[in-house]
Amino acid sequence: MSGEKRSRAVTARFLMALIFLVVPVRSALTADSSFSSGALDGMRFVGKLGPAGKPLDRDDTVYFRDGQFWSMGCVRCGFQPGAYYVRNANGGIEFQGVLESIERGRLIYSGTVRDGRISASINWRKDRWYWAIDKAFWFEGMLDGGAETPSPEQAARLASAADSIPEDCRL
Repeated sequence: MSGEKRSRAVTARFLMALIFLVVPVRSALTADSSFSSGALDGMRFVGKLGPAGKPLDRDDTVYFRDGQFWSMGCVRCGFQPGAYYVRNANGGIEFQGVLESIERGRLIYSGTVRDGRISASINWRKDRWYWAIDKAFWFEGMLDGGAETPSPEQAARLASAADSIPEDCRL
């Protein structure tokens, strides 16, 4: 393949990747008009995280504040706080949200808060040129009202400072 053809092929792949990156995940999450935001603000859940179908093996804390949510474990790994959306269903509050990292992909959360307990499934997606990371996780925890919830801005600063991947972020 000549240099010019190779350059066009690389450019075409780059443009296709940009198209896929620009399509917002959040729009799919909020397409259901029964979801609203903010109902979980001020809540903090302490619990455990683990790969789907396996034992929960990592301590984590999930925060909700100012229409944003984040996981302390995920913030340490470079994922920024993201908007969350809720609706009342089945005697609890269902929520959805996305945490994103330019370098590490996106975490799509879908869960339920009921009777002071949270249960969430998490899909980690990171698209590459020729393959993708697509792993499932879950989180379970209890409402913890004992500590002040940091602001989304404080969490975002922590995520931005995650310039190297801590060993426990390698899943």
